[in-house]
Amino acid sequence: MMRKSSILITGAGGEVGSELIKILSNNENINIVTLDLHPLEPSIADMVSNQITGNILDKNLIDQINLEFEIKEVYHLAAILSTRSEISPNIAHDVNINGTINFLELALKQSKSQKNRVKFFFPSSIAVYGVEKNSKQLCKEYEAQNPITIYGANKLYAEKLGLYYSHYYSQLSDNKDFIDFRSLRFPGLISARTIPSGGTSDFIPEMWHHIKNHDLYECFVSENAQIPFLAMPDAIKAIQKLMNSDCSEIQSRIYNVKAFNPSALEFFNLIKTHYSDAKIVYSINAQRQKIVDSWPSDIDDSLAKKEWGWSPNYNLQRTINEYLLS
Repeated sequence: MMRKSSILITGAGGEVGSELIKILSNNENINIVTLDLHPLEPSIADMVSNQITGNILDKNLIDQINLEFEIKEVYHLAAILSTRSEISPNIAHDVNINGTINFLELALKQSKSQKNRVKFFFPSSIAVYGVEKNSKQLCKEYEAQNPITIYGANKLYAEKLGLYYSHYYSQLSDNKDFIDFRSLRFPGLISARTIPSGGTSDFIPEMWHHIKNHDLYECFVSENAQIPFLAMPDAIKAIQKLMNSDCSEIQSRIYNVKAFNPSALEFFNLIKTHYSDAKIVYSINAQRQKIVDSWPSDIDDSLAKKEWGWSPNYNLQRTINEYLLS
């Protein structure tokens, strides 16, 4: 039986996966296969060719996917996020590392059978960084890789695995089969549609949704907390642009991307210009504050700009006025 030529998205029901499906489904020539623990929302499910409900740790299921589909690209989005990872580090490691290895292996098998490198997208995070509190260091990709969270450690190790499968896999046997691994280190992401769940970087998008709906936000970090952010349309744009770039342009494989980096107070003051009754209370969670303090207040995304022409469409003002308020 002929295998269906497809794109595979794991963790497809999440905020990035849902938006990615909407964009990719505009191409009628693409067969989209999704894998998630839960059925997709009906509005998204209708855009998908094959919806699979299951666990990324289920190797029998992955073997079945390998047999049934000819996968050209993998978008491996499934993960345990930062806050929940700290509560259950063993589960986080199992999902974030062993789950990633399962799909790197799937991509490798597909590359061998197709005799062509399968593209593999992996969403990394600024959580891979570890800086001194109040540091104003503008982190480049190779700097300050000292994460203090299991989530950050998982992401950093998964990046290294991706590089291994792209360049060095089974090198003692003179192996010539590799995958085409590409990764973005996302900052905090702001979505107009999805209420965030479980991310330590979510104090900015949480603030927006809580004040929009209730005029009040109880902020778990201080007013000076500051990390880089990206509007969701730009996150999807970055994924598309990276994955559509010619292999000769993708020299570094792992890239920072960002657009703006307001403090919690700065963002609240901007919200208040639109919602005059907005109020904020700072109920600082010492542990989550410590994690946010370990992340850089800004990152250097010049490598992505240089190698494949990255440029965000949404600055902070446009994110609020033309995206969040639209």
